[in-house]
Amino acid sequence: MQPWQDSSLDVTRRSFAEFASEHLAGPLETWDQPSGHPERAWRAAAEEGVLGICMPEHLGGQGRSVSHAVAAIEGIGSAVTSTGMLYAIASQLFGVQMPLAMLGSDEVIETVVRPAIQGEVVLAYAFTEEASGSDIFSTEATAVRDGDDWVLTGSKAYITNAPMADVALVFAKTGEGRSPFALTAFVVDMSWPGAAHGRDFEKVGFRSVRMGELIFDGVRVPKSHVVGRAGAGLSVLAESVGWERSAALSALLGPMDRVLGQVVEWTRTRRAYDAPIGSFQQVSARVADLVVRRTMCRLAIYDIAGRLGHGSSTQDHMQDIAATKLFVTESYRQFMLDAMQPFGVRGFLHEHEISQHVRDSLAATVWAGTSESMRNTIAKLAGLPVE
Repeated sequence: MQPWQDSSLDVTRRSFAEFASEHLAGPLETWDQPSGHPERAWRAAAEEGVLGICMPEHLGGQGRSVSHAVAAIEGIGSAVTSTGMLYAIASQLFGVQMPLAMLGSDEVIETVVRPAIQGEVVLAYAFTEEASGSDIFSTEATAVRDGDDWVLTGSKAYITNAPMADVALVFAKTGEGRSPFALTAFVVDMSWPGAAHGRDFEKVGFRSVRMGELIFDGVRVPKSHVVGRAGAGLSVLAESVGWERSAALSALLGPMDRVLGQVVEWTRTRRAYDAPIGSFQQVSARVADLVVRRTMCRLAIYDIAGRLGHGSSTQDHMQDIAATKLFVTESYRQFMLDAMQPFGVRGFLHEHEISQHVRDSLAATVWAGTSESMRNTIAKLAGLPVE
């Protein structure tokens, strides 16, 4: 039996698919807009428990496995067209809530994590800047100690959920040079003086989640909002990114399920030369390749999710996580391109759902680390002298 075939996971998957069909599904034009996901949809998903499914019970979560969270997000994705909102949910749950539950202070857990699980607070993971991305130590945002507080100055760009974020997990330089202890992670309430939402960025894909800029102009951050300890930002970053590169890939599974079903139905019923086009070997081979990619992506994601139990560190699986992110995102992009082909010119129209999925797939090999960065990580952990 494969990991995703566990009967309890199937129940979770079907339950969330039914919920999404009833409460979240809508016409394509509702979701494929630069205005992002409707607030009601986010609230409804939180009320159904998706933001707390694998969070500890003592924090208000359900205490279920990471695999159950993956199944829930896969189920939602099979019923809606909104890959962007799925990614926003997965990014908050895995990339912010999980690290904060492990490393945050009691105050952060009570005032940020608990309400986030309930959908009352929207979180953003804020590392990337205009002039820096994968080069961690080129970060220009700085924080200087002032008594018991820190004063944070700088800006972050291309941040998922930034325009509606209530709280951000922000990384800033607190030391000199490229020391591994030069980075610190802070939890910043965007209502504090000096914190502001900047520009909105209109994207080609993932349009059902907004992306924007966060600005910090002398924001005073209390020491209780330092994550872990001062100088431990690199460890926090690695943990957060590890979750985004593994369990957050669950946002891609539902769309693959949904699109595969549409392609199979189309190739069974669309006729040419007095036969279903699915009877032609070139078409059937393409469909078979879709099944293979979907199956292998599922296997990879559920395998890594099964190893990320409660309280476990993603750093125990760094090479496998990088390999999973590389394989799944590149397979997902090719999956959507191949799925477009049987629809002919129809698939090229905005009104056809597959055109949105193709655009959405282009982001997958970039967010949470590019494919090039994943290859570097894999090679370095294999023992090569990669910088």
